[in-house]
Formats: sequence, structure tokens, C-alpha cells
Amino acid sequence: MPPRVRLNHAGIAAILKGPEMQAAVKDAAEQVADNVRAQNIKVGDRDGGPHEYDLPVTVQISTTDRAHANVTLAHPAGQAVQAKHGALTKAAAQAGLDVRGPK
Repeated sequence: MPPRVRLNHAGIAAILKGPEMQAAVKDAAEQVADNVRAQNIKVGDRDGGPHEYDLPVTVQISTTDRAHANVTLAHPAGQAVQAKHGALTKAAAQAGLDVRGPK
């Protein structure tokens, strides 16, 4: 008969919410954001117009039942940029993250 394993749910929750996990999540999110910025995607005017600027990228870190982060293309054209260039998907893959669609 295989040995019984008891999970320490409180301990697991403490690890998932702890400062080490928060730091790891923040570092990964910042790397993804930096990778998006490195793609030099411009929004606003086209072809170097006076109102053209870098695509704004934001990182928000929070904790619920675990530490997590949101990397956002913070511009009305953000969804179109993701659809056309796959900016977030590429940036996450470059950071070594496994990108999957919903199940």
C-alpha cells in the first residue's frame, strides 16, 4: 500500500502569499513588461507623426489566495496590438513563461 500524504494547506497558502513568491511574481511581470517595451510598438499618430508615442505598459501586483500580477497594454489600441503583433504572448514566452489559452 502506498504511503499516505497529508498536505499542509495553511503552509502552502503561506508560501503562495509570502514575500518570496510576491517578489518572484513581480520580477516575472516586470520582465514581461520590459519585453513588450523592447518591441518598440508605437501608438497614436502613424509613421512618426507628432503625436506618436511608445505603447504604455503597466504592471499591477496584488495578492488574493496567492500572489499574482497583471501586465496591461494600457492604451485603447492595446487589444488591437495584441491581436496584430501578439505583443504580450511574445513577451511572456521570451521571459520563459508557458502561455496557454483557456481550457
